[in-house]
Amino acid sequence: MLYKMGNVFENSKFEIEVNGLKVVVIEHTLRDQQIFRLVFDDNRAPLVITSAKTWAGEVWTSIPQGRQKEAELFGKEISKHLKT
Repeated sequence: MLYKMGNVFENSKFEIEVNGLKVVVIEHTLRDQQIFRLVFDDNRAPLVITSAKTWAGEVWTSIPQGRQKEAELFGKEISKHLKT
């Protein structure tokens, strides 16, 4: 479970920066699952990601699958932001 959960009526919105790339992150809650929609300032397609606990620890994945490397990279930055 992540740390600062929004709710259906008031989801959080924040910005992170990774390697000089600004990313707007919008949190959504869907059936008790926390998901994040990422909008990039370099015009790439938006990305939707979520995290899950596994035997290997927390993992981030894209929805739909296919952008796993980006999900892991940006997911770690989201985790850092939420822990502060």
